[in-house]
Amino acid sequence: MEYFGNRERAESFGEAAQDYDAYRPKYPAALITAIMEAAAQGAGSRTDGSPTPSDHPRSGTPRILDVGSGTGILAAQLRAAGAEILAVEPDPEMAAVARAKGLDVEVSGFEEWTSHSRTFDLISFGQSFHWVDPMTALPRIRALLKPGGRLALAWNDIEPKGELRTRLDAIAARFHAEGTSTSLGTAGGDDNFEPVEHPALQQLRTCGFTADETTFAEDLHYSKHDWLSMVFTYSAQLTMDPVKRAVMREEVSAEIPDDGLEARNEALLILTRG
Repeated sequence: MEYFGNRERAESFGEAAQDYDAYRPKYPAALITAIMEAAAQGAGSRTDGSPTPSDHPRSGTPRILDVGSGTGILAAQLRAAGAEILAVEPDPEMAAVARAKGLDVEVSGFEEWTSHSRTFDLISFGQSFHWVDPMTALPRIRALLKPGGRLALAWNDIEPKGELRTRLDAIAARFHAEGTSTSLGTAGGDDNFEPVEHPALQQLRTCGFTADETTFAEDLHYSKHDWLSMVFTYSAQLTMDPVKRAVMREEVSAEIPDDGLEARNEALLILTRG
């Protein structure tokens, strides 16, 4: 089953909204820069419609629609980088956290959302594109983008370094025997270790988009508490039987050193070309 077809998982985040915002990672600064550069290229003109001088490519503030915005992690970073943001988020509790940051959020699923003829220089999905049906969403995205507008799909993909990853993967495999990944990685299972094409690229090609993927790597350190708190905001864990989830948490905790763990984020950005 595709992620977007599993509505139990898709709709599981509200109960963990505060922890989600506190412990889910921000995106690497270089990834944010890449999105903003694409948004500025998509804008292509001043707000009054006059051509943008070549030496001032960002004199018009880019307008970005952030879809499946959650608690506004990506949206807040893009706003801080200079974009005008409108967020769309289906879960009211997640949206409330984003609004508390001063973000403009409309509560709706993307497929049902009413655009009121608004268009955008860039549409972003942070950790959320797999929750929409691409064959429904992508034609709609094309209609919402201004001429020359861009689409940006971003995912953080954080794994422990070294032999600890193998031990934690073994625990996850026992508690998710059906093959559900503990994270939202789209490959899942053994494919996480192989250089495979991201499925979104084929979906984009099918709908006439041309796109490239770039990985932005960063090394991170997590305390035991922060790692556990992050892992248990993923839908695979949120939808577990509570007793089973508590046992899994105890087993994962027992494997993590008291001084925490070293991890690597290989954040992925898929960006359509103009």
